[in-house]
Amino acid sequence: MNLLEAVADGWAEVRAHTGRTALQTLGVTLGVASVVATMGLIAGSKAQSLEYYEQSGGVLKGMVYPKEIETVRASAKENASPGLTLKDVAAIRATIPGFDLVEPDVSRRLLVHSTVAEAVYRVAGVGTRYAELHELQLKRGRFLSDNDMASAAAVCVLGADRAREFFGTGDPLGKTLRLGGQPYQVAGVMKPREFYFGGGNYNALTWMNELILVPATAMLAREVGSGQDRIGSIGVRLVSVEAYKEAIPALKRLLLARHGVEDFEIYDRQSSLSEMAQQDRVYNITFLACGLISIIVGGIVVANILLASFQERIREVGVRKAIGAKGWQIALQFLVESVLVTSFGGVVGLGLGVGFVHAIAATLRQPAVLSSGMVVAALSLATIVGLVFGMFPAVFAARLNPVVALRYE
Repeated sequence: MNLLEAVADGWAEVRAHTGRTALQTLGVTLGVASVVATMGLIAGSKAQSLEYYEQSGGVLKGMVYPKEIETVRASAKENASPGLTLKDVAAIRATIPGFDLVEPDVSRRLLVHSTVAEAVYRVAGVGTRYAELHELQLKRGRFLSDNDMASAAAVCVLGADRAREFFGTGDPLGKTLRLGGQPYQVAGVMKPREFYFGGGNYNALTWMNELILVPATAMLAREVGSGQDRIGSIGVRLVSVEAYKEAIPALKRLLLARHGVEDFEIYDRQSSLSEMAQQDRVYNITFLACGLISIIVGGIVVANILLASFQERIREVGVRKAIGAKGWQIALQFLVESVLVTSFGGVVGLGLGVGFVHAIAATLRQPAVLSSGMVVAALSLATIVGLVFGMFPAVFAARLNPVVALRYE
Protein backbone atom coordinates (compact mmCIF):
# COMPACT_ATOMS: atom_id res chain seq x y z
CA MET A 1 0.00 0.00 0.00
CA ASN A 2 1.46 3.33 -1.05
CA LEU A 3 0.57 6.77 0.26
CA LEU A 4 -2.09 7.45 -2.40
CA GLU A 5 -3.84 4.18 -1.63
CA ALA A 6 -3.71 5.00 2.10
CA VAL A 7 -5.25 8.41 1.42
CA ALA A 8 -7.97 6.83 -0.74
CA ASP A 9 -8.80 4.23 1.94
CA GLY A 10 -8.75 6.89 4.66
CA TRP A 11 -11.06 9.17 2.66
CA ALA A 12 -13.47 6.28 2.02
CA GLU A 13 -13.54 5.53 5.76
CA VAL A 14 -14.15 9.20 6.60
CA ARG A 15 -17.02 9.47 4.08
CA ALA A 16 -18.56 6.21 5.25
CA HIS A 17 -18.91 7.48 8.83
CA THR A 18 -19.88 11.14 8.57
CA GLY A 19 -21.35 11.33 12.08
CA ARG A 20 -18.21 9.93 13.64
CA THR A 21 -16.06 12.25 11.52
CA ALA A 22 -18.10 15.26 12.66
CA LEU A 23 -17.45 14.35 16.31
CA GLN A 24 -13.75 13.88 15.61
CA THR A 25 -13.39 17.25 13.90
CA LEU A 26 -15.44 19.32 16.38
CA GLY A 27 -12.68 19.99 18.92
CA VAL A 28 -10.08 20.67 16.25
CA THR A 29 -12.49 22.96 14.39
CA LEU A 30 -13.26 25.06 17.46
CA GLY A 31 -9.62 25.19 18.51
CA VAL A 32 -8.38 26.36 15.12
CA ALA A 33 -11.25 28.85 14.83
CA SER A 34 -10.39 30.39 18.21
CA VAL A 35 -6.68 30.60 17.34
CA VAL A 36 -7.34 32.28 13.96
CA ALA A 37 -9.97 34.64 15.39
CA THR A 38 -7.74 35.69 18.29
CA MET A 39 -4.68 36.30 16.12
CA GLY A 40 -6.77 38.16 13.53
CA LEU A 41 -8.46 40.44 16.06
CA ILE A 42 -5.21 41.26 17.88
CA ALA A 43 -3.53 42.02 14.54
CA GLY A 44 -6.54 44.16 13.56
CA SER A 45 -6.36 46.15 16.79
CA LYS A 46 -2.65 46.77 16.27
CA ALA A 47 -3.26 47.81 12.66
CA GLN A 48 -5.87 50.32 13.83
CA SER A 49 -3.47 51.81 16.37
CA LEU A 50 -0.80 52.12 13.68
CA GLU A 51 -3.32 53.76 11.36
CA TYR A 52 -4.15 56.32 14.06
CA TYR A 53 -0.44 56.99 14.54
CA GLU A 54 -0.01 57.50 10.80
CA GLN A 55 -2.86 60.00 10.71
CA SER A 56 -1.58 61.97 13.69
CA GLY A 57 2.15 62.26 13.14
CA GLY A 58 3.50 58.76 12.55
CA VAL A 59 5.26 56.24 14.77
CA LEU A 60 8.37 58.43 15.07
CA LYS A 61 6.63 61.24 16.95
CA GLY A 62 7.34 62.03 20.58
CA MET A 63 6.38 64.70 23.10
CA VAL A 64 8.12 66.32 26.06
CA TYR A 65 5.85 67.66 28.80
CA PRO A 66 6.63 69.46 32.07
CA LYS A 67 6.24 67.25 35.13
CA GLU A 68 4.30 68.59 38.06
CA ILE A 69 6.38 68.90 41.23
CA GLU A 70 4.92 69.23 44.71
CA THR A 71 5.74 72.83 45.67
CA VAL A 72 5.86 72.08 49.39
CA ARG A 73 8.49 69.35 48.95
CA ALA A 74 10.39 70.93 46.08
CA SER A 75 14.14 71.36 46.51
CA ALA A 76 16.03 74.53 45.71
CA LYS A 77 17.15 73.00 42.40
CA GLU A 78 13.58 72.15 41.46
CA ASN A 79 12.37 75.64 42.32
CA ALA A 80 15.24 77.16 40.32
CA SER A 81 14.53 75.16 37.16
CA PRO A 82 13.10 77.32 34.37
CA GLY A 83 11.02 74.42 33.01
CA LEU A 84 10.73 73.83 29.27
CA THR A 85 11.82 76.88 27.28
CA LEU A 86 12.55 77.98 23.72
CA LYS A 87 16.25 77.67 24.63
CA ASP A 88 15.65 73.93 25.20
CA VAL A 89 14.17 73.72 21.70
CA ALA A 90 17.24 75.41 20.24
CA ALA A 91 19.58 73.14 22.24
CA ILE A 92 17.81 69.97 21.07
CA ARG A 93 17.98 71.11 17.46
CA ALA A 94 21.67 71.94 17.77
CA THR A 95 22.95 68.90 19.67
CA ILE A 96 20.78 65.85 18.90
CA PRO A 97 20.93 64.76 15.25
CA GLY A 98 18.43 61.94 15.86
CA PHE A 99 15.48 64.36 15.52
CA ASP A 100 14.47 66.03 12.27
CA LEU A 101 11.64 68.03 13.84
CA VAL A 102 11.63 69.87 17.18
CA GLU A 103 8.59 72.11 17.65
CA PRO A 104 7.51 74.19 20.68
CA ASP A 105 3.95 74.57 21.97
CA VAL A 106 2.94 77.47 24.25
CA SER A 107 -0.69 77.13 25.29
CA ARG A 108 -3.00 79.48 27.15
CA ARG A 109 -6.75 79.50 27.76
CA LEU A 110 -8.01 82.75 26.23
CA LEU A 111 -11.31 84.40 25.49
CA VAL A 112 -11.93 83.84 21.78
CA HIS A 113 -14.30 86.34 20.19
CA SER A 114 -15.79 86.94 16.76
CA THR A 115 -18.97 88.58 15.49
CA VAL A 116 -20.65 85.15 15.58
CA ALA A 117 -19.55 83.57 18.88
CA GLU A 118 -17.53 84.03 22.04
CA ALA A 119 -15.99 81.35 24.30
CA VAL A 120 -12.87 80.51 26.33
CA TYR A 121 -10.66 78.00 24.55
CA ARG A 122 -7.09 76.71 24.51
CA VAL A 123 -4.95 78.71 22.09
CA ALA A 124 -1.58 77.21 21.12
CA GLY A 125 1.50 79.14 20.11
CA VAL A 126 3.47 76.80 17.85
CA GLY A 127 6.36 76.60 15.42
CA THR A 128 6.23 76.66 11.64
CA ARG A 129 6.54 72.86 11.23
CA TYR A 130 3.87 71.99 13.80
CA ALA A 131 1.54 70.89 11.00
CA GLU A 132 4.18 68.52 9.60
CA LEU A 133 4.85 67.09 13.07
CA HIS A 134 1.18 66.22 13.67
CA GLU A 135 0.12 65.50 10.07
CA LEU A 136 -2.33 68.42 9.99
CA GLN A 137 -3.94 69.05 6.61
CA LEU A 138 -4.87 72.50 5.28
CA LYS A 139 -8.18 73.01 3.55
CA ARG A 140 -7.79 76.69 2.70
CA GLY A 141 -5.17 79.37 3.10
CA ARG A 142 -1.71 78.75 4.53
CA PHE A 143 0.04 77.63 7.69
CA LEU A 144 2.31 79.74 9.90
CA SER A 145 5.50 80.88 8.15
CA ASP A 146 9.06 81.71 9.22
CA ASN A 147 8.25 85.41 8.71
CA ASP A 148 5.28 85.04 11.08
CA MET A 149 7.60 83.58 13.72
CA ALA A 150 10.32 86.17 13.21
CA SER A 151 7.91 89.10 13.45
CA ALA A 152 5.54 87.58 16.06
CA ALA A 153 2.77 88.21 13.53
CA ALA A 154 -0.84 88.39 14.71
CA VAL A 155 -2.10 85.60 12.46
CA CYS A 156 -3.87 82.34 13.32
CA VAL A 157 -4.82 79.00 11.80
CA LEU A 158 -8.09 77.33 12.81
CA GLY A 159 -9.28 73.76 13.04
CA ALA A 160 -12.45 72.90 11.11
CA ASP A 161 -14.77 72.97 14.16
CA ARG A 162 -13.43 76.28 15.46
CA ALA A 163 -13.69 77.91 12.01
CA ARG A 164 -17.33 76.83 11.75
CA GLU A 165 -18.10 77.90 15.32
CA PHE A 166 -16.69 81.43 15.00
CA PHE A 167 -17.44 82.17 11.35
CA GLY A 168 -20.41 79.95 10.49
CA THR A 169 -20.57 78.82 6.87
CA GLY A 170 -18.68 81.86 5.60
CA ASP A 171 -15.03 81.91 4.54
CA PRO A 172 -12.91 82.96 7.56
CA LEU A 173 -9.74 83.69 5.57
CA GLY A 174 -8.56 87.23 6.10
CA LYS A 175 -11.14 87.91 8.79
CA THR A 176 -10.32 89.01 12.34
CA LEU A 177 -10.58 86.78 15.40
CA ARG A 178 -9.88 88.29 18.81
CA LEU A 179 -7.78 86.10 21.12
CA GLY A 180 -7.50 87.37 24.68
CA GLY A 181 -8.58 90.79 23.45
CA GLN A 182 -5.88 90.92 20.74
CA PRO A 183 -6.92 90.92 17.05
CA TYR A 184 -5.53 88.07 14.89
CA GLN A 185 -6.08 87.63 11.17
CA VAL A 186 -7.13 84.14 10.03
CA ALA A 187 -4.46 82.83 7.64
CA GLY A 188 -5.64 79.23 7.18
CA VAL A 189 -8.30 76.65 7.94
CA MET A 190 -7.58 72.94 8.34
CA LYS A 191 -9.50 69.97 6.94
CA PRO A 192 -11.95 68.20 9.25
CA ARG A 193 -10.42 64.95 10.51
CA GLU A 194 -12.07 61.80 11.91
CA PHE A 195 -10.82 58.53 13.38
CA TYR A 196 -12.80 56.11 15.53
CA PHE A 197 -11.37 53.28 17.63
CA GLY A 198 -13.38 50.08 17.86
CA GLY A 199 -17.12 50.59 17.87
CA GLY A 200 -16.91 53.84 19.81
CA ASN A 201 -18.50 57.13 18.84
CA TYR A 202 -15.60 59.29 20.01
CA ASN A 203 -13.55 60.90 17.29
CA ALA A 204 -9.93 60.43 18.34
CA LEU A 205 -8.86 63.31 16.07
CA THR A 206 -11.31 65.84 17.56
CA TRP A 207 -8.34 67.76 18.99
CA MET A 208 -7.22 68.59 15.44
CA ASN A 209 -10.61 70.07 14.59
CA GLU A 210 -10.54 72.22 17.75
CA LEU A 211 -7.11 73.79 17.27
CA ILE A 212 -6.49 77.53 17.36
CA LEU A 213 -2.85 78.09 16.40
CA VAL A 214 -0.74 81.25 16.47
CA PRO A 215 3.04 81.78 16.18
CA ALA A 216 4.80 80.78 19.42
CA THR A 217 6.63 84.12 19.42
CA ALA A 218 3.32 86.00 19.19
CA MET A 219 1.92 84.04 22.15
CA LEU A 220 5.04 84.69 24.23
CA ALA A 221 5.08 88.41 23.37
CA ARG A 222 1.36 89.11 23.86
CA GLU A 223 0.15 86.66 26.50
CA VAL A 224 3.18 85.41 28.43
CA GLY A 225 5.14 88.63 28.71
CA SER A 226 8.26 90.20 27.31
CA GLY A 227 11.47 88.27 27.99
CA GLN A 228 9.63 85.07 28.95
CA ASP A 229 10.27 81.96 26.86
CA ARG A 230 8.76 79.20 28.97
CA ILE A 231 6.68 76.79 26.86
CA GLY A 232 4.10 74.10 27.56
CA SER A 233 5.54 71.18 25.57
CA ILE A 234 8.02 70.20 22.89
CA GLY A 235 7.11 67.95 19.98
CA VAL A 236 9.90 65.90 18.41
CA ARG A 237 10.17 63.47 15.49
CA LEU A 238 12.88 60.86 15.06
CA VAL A 239 14.74 60.68 11.77
CA SER A 240 14.29 56.88 11.77
CA VAL A 241 13.32 53.95 13.97
CA GLU A 242 17.02 53.12 14.38
CA ALA A 243 17.68 56.57 15.90
CA TYR A 244 15.35 55.83 18.82
CA LYS A 245 17.89 54.03 21.03
CA GLU A 246 20.30 56.95 21.00
CA ALA A 247 18.10 60.03 20.50
CA ILE A 248 15.62 59.53 23.36
CA PRO A 249 18.28 58.87 26.06
CA ALA A 250 20.30 61.79 24.67
CA LEU A 251 17.21 64.02 24.94
CA LYS A 252 16.75 63.02 28.57
CA ARG A 253 20.41 63.65 29.39
CA LEU A 254 20.37 67.06 27.69
CA LEU A 255 17.25 68.31 29.50
CA LEU A 256 18.47 66.91 32.82
CA ALA A 257 21.78 68.73 32.40
CA ARG A 258 20.05 71.99 31.48
CA HIS A 259 17.38 71.87 34.22
CA GLY A 260 19.35 70.22 37.00
CA VAL A 261 16.27 68.12 37.89
CA GLU A 262 13.95 65.77 36.05
CA ASP A 263 11.01 68.17 35.86
CA PHE A 264 9.90 66.82 32.49
CA GLU A 265 8.38 63.66 31.01
CA ILE A 266 9.13 62.16 27.62
CA TYR A 267 6.45 60.21 25.74
CA ASP A 268 7.41 58.53 22.48
CA ARG A 269 5.46 56.23 20.24
CA GLN A 270 8.27 53.74 19.79
CA SER A 271 7.98 52.93 23.51
CA SER A 272 4.21 52.66 23.11
CA LEU A 273 4.68 50.23 20.23
CA SER A 274 7.06 48.12 22.35
CA GLU A 275 4.52 48.01 25.19
CA MET A 276 1.78 47.16 22.69
CA ALA A 277 3.90 44.31 21.32
CA GLN A 278 4.43 42.94 24.85
CA GLN A 279 0.70 43.10 25.57
CA ASP A 280 -0.01 41.40 22.24
CA ARG A 281 2.38 38.59 23.18
CA VAL A 282 0.57 38.10 26.49
CA TYR A 283 -2.84 38.00 24.76
CA ASN A 284 -1.50 35.73 22.04
CA ILE A 285 -0.06 33.27 24.54
CA THR A 286 -3.23 33.30 26.67
CA PHE A 287 -5.71 32.79 23.87
CA LEU A 288 -3.47 30.45 21.93
CA ALA A 289 -3.19 28.31 25.05
CA CYS A 290 -6.99 28.17 25.24
CA GLY A 291 -7.20 27.25 21.56
CA LEU A 292 -4.44 24.68 21.95
CA ILE A 293 -6.31 23.04 24.84
CA SER A 294 -9.38 22.78 22.63
CA ILE A 295 -7.31 21.27 19.83
CA ILE A 296 -5.67 18.80 22.22
CA VAL A 297 -9.11 17.75 23.49
CA GLY A 298 -10.11 17.29 19.85
CA GLY A 299 -6.99 15.18 19.32
CA ILE A 300 -7.90 12.97 22.28
CA VAL A 301 -11.38 12.52 20.79
CA VAL A 302 -9.80 11.59 17.46
CA ALA A 303 -7.55 9.00 19.14
CA ASN A 304 -10.43 7.48 21.11
CA ILE A 305 -12.70 7.21 18.08
CA LEU A 306 -9.89 5.73 16.01
CA LEU A 307 -9.36 3.13 18.73
CA ALA A 308 -13.07 2.38 18.67
CA SER A 309 -12.92 2.17 14.89
CA PHE A 310 -9.96 -0.17 15.19
CA GLN A 311 -11.99 -2.53 17.38
CA GLU A 312 -14.54 -2.77 14.57
CA ARG A 313 -11.83 -3.43 11.99
CA ILE A 314 -9.64 -5.95 13.81
CA ARG A 315 -10.52 -8.79 11.41
CA GLU A 316 -9.88 -6.47 8.43
CA VAL A 317 -6.44 -5.64 9.84
CA GLY A 318 -5.77 -9.35 10.44
CA VAL A 319 -6.70 -10.24 6.86
CA ARG A 320 -4.40 -7.55 5.47
CA LYS A 321 -1.51 -8.73 7.60
CA ALA A 322 -2.20 -12.35 6.69
CA ILE A 323 -1.92 -11.60 2.97
CA GLY A 324 1.36 -9.74 3.38
CA ALA A 325 0.66 -6.19 4.56
CA LYS A 326 3.53 -4.76 6.57
CA GLY A 327 3.05 -3.20 9.98
CA TRP A 328 4.10 0.25 8.72
CA GLN A 329 1.47 0.01 5.98
CA ILE A 330 -1.26 -0.65 8.56
CA ALA A 331 0.08 2.22 10.70
CA LEU A 332 0.14 4.50 7.67
CA GLN A 333 -3.53 3.76 6.97
CA PHE A 334 -4.60 4.85 10.45
CA LEU A 335 -2.26 7.82 10.51
CA VAL A 336 -3.57 9.08 7.18
CA GLU A 337 -7.14 8.75 8.40
CA SER A 338 -6.29 10.73 11.55
CA VAL A 339 -4.53 13.47 9.58
CA LEU A 340 -7.40 13.67 7.08
CA VAL A 341 -9.91 14.13 9.89
CA THR A 342 -7.90 16.80 11.73
CA SER A 343 -6.95 18.59 8.49
CA PHE A 344 -10.60 18.71 7.51
CA GLY A 345 -11.38 20.12 10.95
CA GLY A 346 -8.55 22.63 10.50
CA VAL A 347 -9.95 23.84 7.16
CA VAL A 348 -13.46 24.18 8.60
CA GLY A 349 -12.04 25.92 11.69
CA LEU A 350 -10.03 28.26 9.48
CA GLY A 351 -13.17 29.26 7.59
CA LEU A 352 -15.06 29.69 10.85
CA GLY A 353 -12.24 31.77 12.35
CA VAL A 354 -12.08 34.02 9.29
CA GLY A 355 -15.83 34.53 9.54
CA PHE A 356 -15.51 35.43 13.23
CA VAL A 357 -12.73 37.93 12.49
CA HIS A 358 -14.70 39.73 9.78
CA ALA A 359 -17.94 39.73 11.77
CA ILE A 360 -16.35 41.08 14.96
CA ALA A 361 -14.16 43.54 13.02
CA ALA A 362 -17.26 44.89 11.26
CA THR A 363 -19.03 45.25 14.62
CA LEU A 364 -16.06 47.04 16.18
CA ARG A 365 -15.36 49.04 13.02
CA GLN A 366 -11.74 47.97 12.89
CA PRO A 367 -9.75 46.33 10.05
CA ALA A 368 -9.83 42.54 9.73
CA VAL A 369 -6.21 41.42 9.41
CA LEU A 370 -5.42 37.88 8.28
CA SER A 371 -1.96 36.86 7.14
CA SER A 372 -0.68 33.79 5.33
CA GLY A 373 1.30 32.99 8.48
CA MET A 374 -1.94 32.62 10.46
CA VAL A 375 -3.35 30.23 7.85
CA VAL A 376 -0.18 28.13 7.74
CA ALA A 377 0.05 28.04 11.56
CA ALA A 378 -3.58 26.94 11.97
CA LEU A 379 -3.42 24.19 9.34
CA SER A 380 0.00 23.01 10.53
CA LEU A 381 -1.30 22.78 14.09
CA ALA A 382 -4.25 20.67 12.96
CA THR A 383 -1.96 18.35 10.96
CA ILE A 384 0.47 17.94 13.86
CA VAL A 385 -2.42 17.05 16.19
CA GLY A 386 -3.55 14.42 13.68
CA LEU A 387 -0.08 12.90 13.54
CA VAL A 388 0.49 12.93 17.31
CA PHE A 389 -2.89 11.59 18.39
CA GLY A 390 -3.16 9.19 15.49
CA MET A 391 0.17 7.62 16.39
CA PHE A 392 -1.10 5.48 19.28
CA PRO A 393 -3.97 3.80 17.37
CA ALA A 394 -1.66 3.40 14.35
CA VAL A 395 1.12 1.71 16.34
CA PHE A 396 -1.45 -0.42 18.19
CA ALA A 397 -2.87 -1.63 14.87
CA ALA A 398 0.58 -2.19 13.35
CA ARG A 399 1.61 -4.48 16.23
CA LEU A 400 -1.54 -6.60 16.14
CA ASN A 401 -0.95 -10.34 15.84
CA PRO A 402 -2.73 -11.49 12.64
CA VAL A 403 -3.67 -14.87 14.20
CA VAL A 404 -5.35 -13.11 17.13
CA ALA A 405 -7.04 -10.68 14.73
CA LEU A 406 -8.47 -13.43 12.53
CA ARG A 407 -9.91 -15.24 15.57
CA TYR A 408 -11.46 -11.99 16.91
CA GLU A 409 -15.29 -11.98 17.03
